[in-house]
Amino acid sequence: MRALSTWQSGRTNISTNLVMSQASANIYIPPFCGVRLIECREHFQLVPVPAVRVFFGYGKMKASDFATYPDEDAPPFHEFCEPGEEIWIVLQLYKFEDGHEERGDCCYLRSPPATEDDARKRMREMEESEKMPREQAVALLQCYEASEEDYDYVENKYPNYQSEPDPKATDEYDVYHARLKVMEELQPKTVALIKIANATKDPAQREIVEREAVQSYFAELAHYLTEDEVLAWQKSNPVGTGWMCEFGEVMHEPRRQLDPINHELALNWLRENYNRMTAKELCNSIVSRVWRWLSPGLKLTADFIKKRRERLGLTTKRPTGPPPKQP
Repeated sequence: MRALSTWQSGRTNISTNLVMSQASANIYIPPFCGVRLIECREHFQLVPVPAVRVFFGYGKMKASDFATYPDEDAPPFHEFCEPGEEIWIVLQLYKFEDGHEERGDCCYLRSPPATEDDARKRMREMEESEKMPREQAVALLQCYEASEEDYDYVENKYPNYQSEPDPKATDEYDVYHARLKVMEELQPKTVALIKIANATKDPAQREIVEREAVQSYFAELAHYLTEDEVLAWQKSNPVGTGWMCEFGEVMHEPRRQLDPINHELALNWLRENYNRMTAKELCNSIVSRVWRWLSPGLKLTADFIKKRRERLGLTTKRPTGPPPKQP
């Protein structure tokens, strides 16, 4: 079989993006169904989770119709194909709870040589890619010299949402709750609602709490939203009177910020084996990573860092005494 003439149009996945589409002042913010803790390569944060379903499909278009095709990323088939030539379009479609639709990845196949079987096969491949576990997608990046754009794509397409671990998994459980403590500095009421949702077993009641967390998220980030975003948010995520009052109170307070030391401890406690370092090693590692964000004149000591990680509930796994001698 001859090689197929294929064009792939890739778009950033919308799982964790707040503003889905924007044209000048026309901003679309989707309806959200909850708020989750998410881990990224260099930080963690709370993010609202879109209420969205993903669909896949395929169809045909005449090459001449691409002259008025609304997709700016589509190849200009009308310029180099015969007007009657047919093009298979395989696409991913995001359908939001409010009826809004956004296109995801698109693939274009010239016909001939492509057949409907080829289009169907490509659609199945896109479906399998969507179902791929995040760990597998990250592992694939190690198979070649991946660019920053590749890492960003995987991070957006396969968001690393964090769920509360089993308490028996002590290390992971402690890190999860340490990260929530860090986020309390910025969004205390949202974190409180996440904890309530985690403890709520009834699905209907949990959904109510999670929707409440979306309103809290909006109110506690008042300083970080533009006026256009505030208006767009309320169109798809109605905010109750109480949370609008909270929004106003937050606006009149100093802007909340995360503590860089606490953030670094909770982010890399396990990832960088901080839990196995001596107090001095831990202090030196923290200073090397966060010094540029520290207040002038602030001197960090091993005891200072120890008190910080104890407040976060992070327990060292390093045995007491000097390190064992290397053979």
